[in-house]
Amino acid sequence: MTEQETWTDPTGLWISTDQVIHFSGLKPQHLNLDKTDDYTLHSILADWIKQSQSLILSYCHIRTLNCLAVSDAMKNVCLRLTSNMVSLAIQRRDNPIIKVNDWTIQQVSSDIFTDDLKADLEPFVNDGGNRPGLIGVLAITGSDTDGGNNL
Repeated sequence: MTEQETWTDPTGLWISTDQVIHFSGLKPQHLNLDKTDDYTLHSILADWIKQSQSLILSYCHIRTLNCLAVSDAMKNVCLRLTSNMVSLAIQRRDNPIIKVNDWTIQQVSSDIFTDDLKADLEPFVNDGGNRPGLIGVLAITGSDTDGGNNL
């Protein structure tokens, strides 16, 4: 990063790019960047954080969420999910094919949204039922025998 290219995280990120770097131990050269190219590294991570946030919102069936309302648990899942993206990118670049046995080869699995992350998000999944603020409607139909004057 040069003096002219100082990085500032975009607004709307639940976690910082620095948190991902510290959590995952990521360095620019791990992504085939010049070891001094911190700006590009932060830019890539910001995109991956946005993608992680989108996956989380989609999984929880939430259309929009105020950044200030994001719980620490959701931020933690976002950090771990983004770190899984980092790990997958490095694995795919370094060795995209793994040998299972003498005859079988396969690609590295792209499963980054693991069951433990989903379990941690379970309290936030919007299933559409029994939510506060929903109004139930009860309709009673039938014949009106007293002409509507019975109070």
